Amino acid sequence: MQVIEIEESLIAEIDGLAKSLKINSGENFSDTLREVIRKLKFAQMEKRTIEAYEKFPQQPEEYEIWQDEQVWEDE
Repeated sequence: MQVIEIEESLIAEIDGLAKSLKINSGENFSDTLREVIRKLKFAQMEKRTIEAYEKFPQQPEEYEIWQDEQVWEDE
C-alpha cells in the first residue's frame, strides 16, 4: 500500500468544514478523489483524441458534405 502525505493544515481545514456541514470527511475525500479520477480520465481521452486528429487530420470531404445541412441563425 502506498502512503499519501497530506498537509496537516489541509486535513484540519477539511475536517473542520466537514464537521460544520455535518458530513463525513472521509466520505467527502473519497468523493473528491473519484471526481479527480473522472477529470483525469477525461483529460486522457481528450489527449488521445487530439493525437488521433493530429495523426489523421479530418479531410474537407468529411465535413463539406454537411455544410448545407447546418442551420445558421442570425445573432
